[in-house]
Amino acid sequence: MSNLSPASPLGPLSVGNVVSAGVRIYRSHLQQYLTLSLRAALWSIVPVYGWAKSTEIAGAIARLAYSELVDQPETVTDARRHTSPRLWQFFVTSLLVSLIFVGLFFGFGIGFSIIVGVGAVAASTSPPLAPLSVILGIVAFIASIIILIRFGSRLFIYDLPMAIEDNIDSTTSISRSWSLTKGAVGRLQWILVVAFLITLLVYLPAIALSGTVSFLSINDPSSGVLLLIQLVDLVVRILLTALVMPYWQVIKAVVYYDLRARREGLGLQLRDR
Repeated sequence: MSNLSPASPLGPLSVGNVVSAGVRIYRSHLQQYLTLSLRAALWSIVPVYGWAKSTEIAGAIARLAYSELVDQPETVTDARRHTSPRLWQFFVTSLLVSLIFVGLFFGFGIGFSIIVGVGAVAASTSPPLAPLSVILGIVAFIASIIILIRFGSRLFIYDLPMAIEDNIDSTTSISRSWSLTKGAVGRLQWILVVAFLITLLVYLPAIALSGTVSFLSINDPSSGVLLLIQLVDLVVRILLTALVMPYWQVIKAVVYYDLRARREGLGLQLRDR
């Protein structure tokens, strides 16, 4: 991790460096991170309180990764001592970000429906306009995807300030993410795309199992085999979630470290010692 030490130049890391650095940190603390993420994945099955515990544990993983980057390694106990009292704040922060994206999806849905409706009316009254209405619909869809990715980039590290900094509440944590990522959206978009593609490869077994469950539920909903596959599907999803969560949290920690280093210099310590 020498290329990420506080003594290194503070230029922006490339997409490949961020992803590879995240993989290296994850691999060097595999057992520790997997133990925590498995707890988080199991807690996520329990509504509300379990969701809060899951988000808090994810924050602890990010804090542990960040502590490695600033050469102030912490134990799990140290990290949880900071994140556990903020359990409900982590939950509220995640809920607020989820509501933001639900609002965006709702707004895009309305806008897309209006464009499609207008295009359909125009095409019915003037057939030569039909290709234009299809093009407008495609452009609107692509524009919606781009906007969502940009918002995702700006809010990518929304939980990191909560996990690492002092005197942070939910709205401040989200605002910090928005502020730190300003001017870095282009690079963050590629980081999101690359990380997502790697995650997609990991989730291929779960996708295949889900397809099998759907097929059996349609063709033989009372099959005992279906019940067994559903159970296996649940176990596989929990295990894959436990495997993938630290990967994302570590990458977020690397991005957060890089952005803070470039914007705020070397004052990156976890706390006064």
